[in-house]
Amino acid sequence: MARKARKNNVVQSQNINSKFTNNTRTKFTLYNFAGKEKAYYLVDRVNLEIKPGDISQKAVAHSIIIIDRSGSMSCDIQALKETLIKLLTLDEYINYQLVITLISYSSKGDVTCHFQRIPIQEVMKPSSPYVEEIKRIQATYLTCISQAMQMAKSLIQEGELTAITLHSDGYANDTSPRAEAKALEAICEELKSMDVFVNTIAYSNASDFKLLSKIANTVSGLCIQAGDVREVYDAIYSTAKLLGGSVAPAIEEPLAADYTYQVLLSTSAKKINGTAGTLKIFGLKPDDKFIIYKYKQITKEAYEQLNVPVAQNDESVYAFAKANLVEGNLNTAKYAIASTFDATLTERHAKALTNEQVADFAQDIDIALFYPNILREHEILDKVKVNESISLLELIKILEEHNNSIILNIQHLQNNYQRKGIKRVKGCRDGNGNLIKPWLKTEYIDKGGYVGMGSFEINHNTATINMLITRKVKLVKADEDKTPIIEVAGLLVNDLATFNNYTIVSDGEVNVKSLKVKISSKKAFDVLKAKGVLEKDGSPAEEFDFRSEYTIKLEHLPLVPFDGQYSNIDGLFSELGEIKVLSSIISAHLKEESDIFLAEQLEELKKHYISKNLYINFPTTNEYNDIKEALINGTLDSRVSYKIDIGSKDILNLSKLHSANKFLDRMYQLYDKETGEIFQKPSFDLAFNENIAFRHKQLSSRTKITKVDDFMKPIFDDFLGLAKNGKVTAILEEVGAESLVRVLQDKSNGEPVSKEEMVDALTAANSKLVAYVERIYRDKICPLVFYIGSTGLLPDEMDAVASTAEELAAKYLNLQFSKDEIEGTFFEVGESIISVYGKTEYYTKKVVIGVEE
Repeated sequence: MARKARKNNVVQSQNINSKFTNNTRTKFTLYNFAGKEKAYYLVDRVNLEIKPGDISQKAVAHSIIIIDRSGSMSCDIQALKETLIKLLTLDEYINYQLVITLISYSSKGDVTCHFQRIPIQEVMKPSSPYVEEIKRIQATYLTCISQAMQMAKSLIQEGELTAITLHSDGYANDTSPRAEAKALEAICEELKSMDVFVNTIAYSNASDFKLLSKIANTVSGLCIQAGDVREVYDAIYSTAKLLGGSVAPAIEEPLAADYTYQVLLSTSAKKINGTAGTLKIFGLKPDDKFIIYKYKQITKEAYEQLNVPVAQNDESVYAFAKANLVEGNLNTAKYAIASTFDATLTERHAKALTNEQVADFAQDIDIALFYPNILREHEILDKVKVNESISLLELIKILEEHNNSIILNIQHLQNNYQRKGIKRVKGCRDGNGNLIKPWLKTEYIDKGGYVGMGSFEINHNTATINMLITRKVKLVKADEDKTPIIEVAGLLVNDLATFNNYTIVSDGEVNVKSLKVKISSKKAFDVLKAKGVLEKDGSPAEEFDFRSEYTIKLEHLPLVPFDGQYSNIDGLFSELGEIKVLSSIISAHLKEESDIFLAEQLEELKKHYISKNLYINFPTTNEYNDIKEALINGTLDSRVSYKIDIGSKDILNLSKLHSANKFLDRMYQLYDKETGEIFQKPSFDLAFNENIAFRHKQLSSRTKITKVDDFMKPIFDDFLGLAKNGKVTAILEEVGAESLVRVLQDKSNGEPVSKEEMVDALTAANSKLVAYVERIYRDKICPLVFYIGSTGLLPDEMDAVASTAEELAAKYLNLQFSKDEIEGTFFEVGESIISVYGKTEYYTKKVVIGVEE
């Protein structure tokens, strides 16, 4: 009986006046940012009207308010509580048939229902215990949204319209981002069969707008980006006002099997919801007008034969973009906006990746749809506006090529720089957590406003670029006298170099909008001018003047070329893995060795915080003694950084390979040839001792041989002289390290090789190995990582289906997954596997200006 009553409150499409207008059918082409055709769509337009007889008699409505009280809300929780009290005690609610439930959440297991199903009039009474309950709410620790949504679901009653308003100011990260996303997806699927809609409030730019907008889209709601508590108030108020009046019945519209997608658009309710299945809509007023667009992907041949109007700059394409955006189909949404030929939106949002950028993108699409007068001000072309600017990766190559001719305004950089990690301070902490500062510090020798251009380092598995600035410093004592240190270990150290990293691009987001430079070479000026990246006094630079300061704008450049071709990655993992294994062996040999200094000199340098390469190397620690406390009080927050790795069907990525000394201890014994004594803690730094030899270890029956062992063992065996398989020689010859090949051959033939000769050869070889790996990453891997890290998808030419860790593990039994990787997405590309997974990163929440990383 109850099920029948609920069904009668749902208006099926055939019970609504459904009719096509004269232009019920249109078509459009989906283009990518390079202006190339990607797909073709037929669009059917269905106009819907609710008949008066479909409006049910007014009944009690239930408003469930869910608020975030995680640690990051500590600075705003008081204002939020005051806002809730003001909202829930409004006089206009006196005649509302509305019951209120208030839930708050933080870490997993820390969810509270403060009161449930209380009539709004009871909450409004003077000295209300429910108001006192709100006042007692305090911010605590991490963010687990799913538990609050699960509790809210349990409070929904059949036949009663319920609105859930979900508030969050951060990422759902407890127990993990993927676990939370999966749990919320399952809850939302269950909610779709109930009389409920979910509006979400993304409070602050640090909130997970992508997740919150997907929740709202799935359960017939709206996602609102709220920049302050006042906008939170407005969002909750609008929901209560809707529930207090007449609400239209639910709309259910099926989607035929040969259609791809459908979107409901209501300009009066400012509501857009899309799905690839049956569309169910709650939360409209009876007088709201709405349209359903149905999209069918067709072939190019069928598209050309269709005698229907082409409608590229049409609301159906904007609606298609918005619905795909909130469902997480970022590339499709971007391509759809490009396909409207709206140059204004395309240029503004082509690089949208972060939650803040995606929220701005969504808001601009809404404005275009709901405010036609603003859309008329946009630049609408007759084709895709292709960003033909040089890509940031290509620009970096030019800057590195001409870095001797460019100096950088360091003060401008520091004044406009935002730290992307946890602030660290020089020193270490004792057992009580007290900071012990170094007995030395540095002072800059270059006191001017300009420094050398520096070099750029592209991260191997994130869409991140760091600029390494080198500056001359001197060492002085940290006491009041600041006595300079002139000589250490027989070396003059009054002219050392220190290195400061500035994150130019962080996880696909340009972190440094511009650089101010002076240029000494006309050739360098001409190259940069030709690429259109130089400005002087706000206008494109025309004439070369070595005295002038120029601005290099970075924020509007594409990270990678839109029409770029990405290398075949098959075989790269094995090549990189073999080099990593050999390089690890060499580095383990050289850990306490130098081809220049004696052991006593190295110790003296270490006491003065100088590395064997003569780099300043102060110990550093987190600024915060207690990370947990910093999270609770809101000085730290977390974000999700997306990692991209390549691997094989046996080994997921390079991080699975053991360190040299760990593998040595796992598989081998190091012993004295004369006494037979076995070293209990074998390490490669002992290999320089006389009479030292290696042999295979008798493995325990409990030792499980893995594919990692099978991969590493031939290289170790060859290097240690236990099996001549040519592995080491092949690797060294490939990178041009012939000197080590000769030394190892001499040693294998029993010829005497001095320690100094071996250290020299190992040092030279390791430099060649590192340089070779960097070239592979720079030329073949980093552009691909950048593309994936910027879009969340593979390049168009890489046709691969996404798999979960569970699906991949069932197919390839040898693969091993870390905690973060279990939550990831994986693509089989040829014989390789690409992993994309989120990792929680902490960062200093306050803006830190003028601080060097």
